[in-house]
Amino acid sequence: MRILARIIAAFCGCDVAWEFALKNIALVSFDQFTDIDLFLMWDILGRNKQDWHVRILATTPTVTSAHGLSIPVHGHVSQANHADAVLFASGKQGIPAALANPEFLTSFQLDSSRQYIGSICAGAFVLQRLGLLSPLQATTHPEAQMALLATGVEVIDKPLVCQAKVATAGGCLAAVYLVGWLIESMFGVQKRHETLRPVLPAGQHALYESLITQTMKEATFNAGVGQSVL
Repeated sequence: MRILARIIAAFCGCDVAWEFALKNIALVSFDQFTDIDLFLMWDILGRNKQDWHVRILATTPTVTSAHGLSIPVHGHVSQANHADAVLFASGKQGIPAALANPEFLTSFQLDSSRQYIGSICAGAFVLQRLGLLSPLQATTHPEAQMALLATGVEVIDKPLVCQAKVATAGGCLAAVYLVGWLIESMFGVQKRHETLRPVLPAGQHALYESLITQTMKEATFNAGVGQSVL
């Protein structure tokens, strides 16, 4: 489809066909979101404008971070229902407030059979409430593990837990693994390398590549037993 769109765009001299070919990635946010969780994903994904289009969505026209930074968003959270991938941000105060907002949860009609869906840290609570964790296994921020366990979810103490097209990441810097999982799932390992390499520390590319590869390899679990299937 993307190749066909390029051919059409070349002949008609327009960007419409090319835009149609782009994958759409939605980053779901809310007031009191954790700054690094949202902005790290936004920055990494935003560097590529040839393969996907990334947008920040919320229930309000602007959202204010946990550190007081207000930003405009690109659309309403309901638009996530039509995205190819949906990643939920986190927030120690932001997530409980979002879950208590009737407009937030009822806006989603996500489908893990056709969409890639992921969360960072406390975003796992949204996946749990939406019934997207099957089996009920996930990871989250270390400080939120007991609270997630209390919801009936088996909490796996790992930075990344994947179940088919659904993934949860635990710890702010685990956003690198979550984005890596998404890009490799959608576009392959080479695109993942290309996407993450610019943000890795100088002189440690090989070290980080090995860590990312190993983390992703260990991230998939058998239902109910918490054992790696890879």
